[in-house]
Amino acid sequence: MNEELRLRGEPVEFRGEPVEEMPQCLEEIPVCKTPIEPYESKEQIADRRNLDILKHWEIGIHVLDRGCIVKIGCKSIAFVSIEAGYKEIGRYLENPQLVATQHGFGDHL
Repeated sequence: MNEELRLRGEPVEFRGEPVEEMPQCLEEIPVCKTPIEPYESKEQIADRRNLDILKHWEIGIHVLDRGCIVKIGCKSIAFVSIEAGYKEIGRYLENPQLVATQHGFGDHL
């Protein structure tokens, strides 16, 4: 640091007094060598995104004599059995982006 200041022609001062050498405590500034981790992990970001999607769209189930109709937002999907509908709702709750894309309404998310 002293050499840089001298090369630029600037006087080296410490507390307003010219000095030949910078105090050692100012020359040795520790550098953090470990990478800084983001505040949220990728999993936490994905979970937050999934929760935001789930909060945005209302889910409804209309049970029929044979099967059911599941409504997510303005989209309706018919299932031949109630169990299949419930299973798909479970998949949607786990990963709304994937299931919405598979059923053709992923671009509405």
